[in-house]
Amino acid sequence: MKMLNEINDIVIAPHFKLSEFACPCCQQVMLHPLLLEKLNKLREMVIRPIFISSGYRCPKYNLKVGGIKTSYHLLGLAADIRVEGISIFDLLEYAESIEFPGIGFYEKKNFLHLDVRPTKHARWRG
Repeated sequence: MKMLNEINDIVIAPHFKLSEFACPCCQQVMLHPLLLEKLNKLREMVIRPIFISSGYRCPKYNLKVGGIKTSYHLLGLAADIRVEGISIFDLLEYAESIEFPGIGFYEKKNFLHLDVRPTKHARWRG
């Protein structure tokens, strides 16, 4: 029987595999199509690979990493990303132009949190 990480190793978009969004704890995946669509647009704009440091998180893993109880990662609506060779400030501008509803700017850790929350737009610095 194949392991979950092997099953998840399928191309779901021109530049992404399902496994990139899997929970590191259990390898389960939940991914909203709108998040994937917007990340694809971002990838086409930056013309560089996007590294997803955190996609879906199961409740156990979310607790382990200190995520909030209402984290959009728990619903497959969020991803934390970085792109080599592009400043976090430029990446923020690209994400704004694609109109991600939720954008968290983590300058010291050099990543953006992007989400497709169903509510009003939210912006914050971490």
